[in-house]
Amino acid sequence: MVVEQSSRGERAFDIYSRLLNERI
Repeated sequence: MVVEQSSRGERAFDIYSRLLNERI
């Protein structure tokens, strides 16, 4: 997974990480 095209991908990754952290 490469996220270096725009801040959009980075934001999506951040949200995904936050959801995972909240689930655990």
